[in-house]
Amino acid sequence: MSCRKEKFDPSEADEIIDLGGSTWAQGDIDKWIGDSLTAPYNISAKYKWDAFEDLNDITYNIVPPKEEYIVPILSAIRKTWILPYTTTASDEFFNKISPKIIYMIGSPAFEESGAIKLGVAEGGKKIILLAINYTKVKGMEGYNAADSFWIKQMFLTIHHEFGHILHSNILYPIDFKNLNPSLITSNWQDYTDEEALRDGFITAYSMNTIDDDFVEMICHLLVNGDAWFEQMLASIPEGVSDRGTTRDQAVTRLRTKRSLIINYYKQAWNIDFAELQTKVRAAVNTLLY
Repeated sequence: MSCRKEKFDPSEADEIIDLGGSTWAQGDIDKWIGDSLTAPYNISAKYKWDAFEDLNDITYNIVPPKEEYIVPILSAIRKTWILPYTTTASDEFFNKISPKIIYMIGSPAFEESGAIKLGVAEGGKKIILLAINYTKVKGMEGYNAADSFWIKQMFLTIHHEFGHILHSNILYPIDFKNLNPSLITSNWQDYTDEEALRDGFITAYSMNTIDDDFVEMICHLLVNGDAWFEQMLASIPEGVSDRGTTRDQAVTRLRTKRSLIINYYKQAWNIDFAELQTKVRAAVNTLLY
């Protein structure tokens, strides 16, 4: 195969075709974003399609979000992420460290491995949230119990990605890195959550990197709470896992990770993790149940 080269004349170039996101009249959605996110927290939310948006490693077929989903979902994110942090720490803390752009995409991104990508944190400045069109909160038309899975995934995603921003500014303790480095694997998708739990990981994705292990613990403790955490520990069966971990070792690792996270929040950021967790859980329960 070969290609043919012709002289390019910009005056003859066709207008670039997109999906309508290049220009639009500012409306109620944009006013809500300005009043509720941009003015108080210096965060902009991008929801219109942009053919020139750098989506980094998201090279999948994706679609824009439905506009009627934007305000309810951003409002839910504000209640379950922004307000718990600003009221437990301060506006100054959050405004200094928070990402400045939330980019919203309608569909999830399916990887060749079968894994679903729901979010990306880019350099601490931007969080990309996917699967918006699958996500409803209580009060939205047509909401039902099945929708709670997707909105909970959204809450987990935003806290996961913010956890990455936290540790990229102040690294977690070396003790966390030394807990189980030999069990980290890029083939995490080959394991179930139950198998991962038997080796002392809160989810299979936690096995991807030590960074992901750290933030998966954070997001699940915040969104699902301590009672859920204790249920997970109680569900670990007796015996030895396929990778040589006993039940006692798995439980000890998970409890140690939780303690290190609590200490990290206090020592690195002067944040009471229990207070933050209580506020996140209260907001999650209000929006889901």
